[in-house]
Amino acid sequence: MSSISVIMPCYAAGTFVQDALRSIRRQGLCVSEIIVIDQDPESSLVACEGVRIVKTERTTPAIARNIGLDVASGDLVAFLDADDLWPAGKLARQVPRLLDGDLSMVAGHVLSFDQTSENGLEPSGALGESTFHVNLGTCIYRREALDRIGRFDPDFRYAEDVDMLLRVRESGIPFQILRSTELYYRQHPASMMAEEDPRKHSDFRLAIGKSLSRRRASNNSIPLKHFAAYFEPL
Repeated sequence: MSSISVIMPCYAAGTFVQDALRSIRRQGLCVSEIIVIDQDPESSLVACEGVRIVKTERTTPAIARNIGLDVASGDLVAFLDADDLWPAGKLARQVPRLLDGDLSMVAGHVLSFDQTSENGLEPSGALGESTFHVNLGTCIYRREALDRIGRFDPDFRYAEDVDMLLRVRESGIPFQILRSTELYYRQHPASMMAEEDPRKHSDFRLAIGKSLSRRRASNNSIPLKHFAAYFEPL
């Protein structure tokens, strides 16, 4: 059985982080380790069975994820931000799909929310319908594929996930996007994505520009397939 590492960047997540951890623990498959990259000097998070706390100064999500990758030991690697949630059965759906063939990554759809049910693990205030968009929290990877693609680019404050998934597509590694919801994405005022920061747009453009530059340098003029081409068959 493959071992699974979950990497969780965490800064000022408050009580959200405990719900995020519970959403990992409720999965049908055993997670070998949860690595929390704790960037909050006021945090009271403590290590416990299966949870490793790595303290660091506040940094970007890209660098925090790389710190997690440096210490992760699992054959499979997944990511969850400390204010988001995994739906029940996420790993039970994705891991067999990842291991039964030649896939190197399995992703899924995202449901945005701003309120939860009483148990704190299910959305009660869904914002729109479940759909696919770029978010690392939906994904699980073979570690060997991440090692081949390379670490997250520290040039990004935002859009490091866009850059990573562009590099996945450029690499040609096989992957699939499930049509099921594999991440509950929380929207709240303290979220980094709620900040008014022009870098949100400039970093997205940077990710596209870097992809074009890499492909020009490799003389690859073939357009990348649309993400819809990777959806699981109906």
